[in-house]
Amino acid sequence: MIFKRICSILFFLLVITSYGQKKYSVVLPDNYNSNESYPLFIALHGGHGNMKDMQTYWKSPKLNNDFIVAYMEASTLDRAPNRYGWRNIVEERENINQYYSEIKEQYNIVTEQVYVGGFSLGARTSIDLVLNNIIPIKGFILLNVGGGLSDACTDENVKQAKERHVRGVVMTGEDDHKYKTQSLALKTLLEDQDFQFQFIVNKNTGHTTPPNFEPVLDSCLDYIISE
Repeated sequence: MIFKRICSILFFLLVITSYGQKKYSVVLPDNYNSNESYPLFIALHGGHGNMKDMQTYWKSPKLNNDFIVAYMEASTLDRAPNRYGWRNIVEERENINQYYSEIKEQYNIVTEQVYVGGFSLGARTSIDLVLNNIIPIKGFILLNVGGGLSDACTDENVKQAKERHVRGVVMTGEDDHKYKTQSLALKTLLEDQDFQFQFIVNKNTGHTTPPNFEPVLDSCLDYIISE
């Protein structure tokens, strides 16, 4: 009984320590030159994830060569010791805005070329950032939106993002039976405003990254950065 009580206290303290902690990892492009400016891509992991795992699969030749990439980590602990989720969307907006400000101070960022993307809850948070215009994002890549659409997903917000010439890609797994309806709902919302975006269904794939994701990601990057 005492052992269980101690474990509960330790877990509570870990949650308090992790919650609100500012965490991100910046990966510079190959052959980085500090005298040059680069576009920024912000990558957000899914629920029960972390920025370290995100770096192992959210990568591609174009991302590695042409972008400064900021892998950001949510503040809410989903599962000890190091699995996090974007649960408190209001707080996460503030955190990501702060991270962005810090990155701008440290690196030469082309502020007209800031992009965001994420998986599951990270995809939900990505579109929330875009539609709330938290930071000046020009394009997004969403993979398997999960956790429900945020309250930012309104006709008016989509219309304003369109006026800012934002472009996007929404991807879902063909066999993502639990969450595919959320990507389809977002597709309808964007279509209703004639928003510029691509909708991709990854065949024989569930709630995960598709096989050979790197060329898929490069193709999506080519689309969102094109005028």
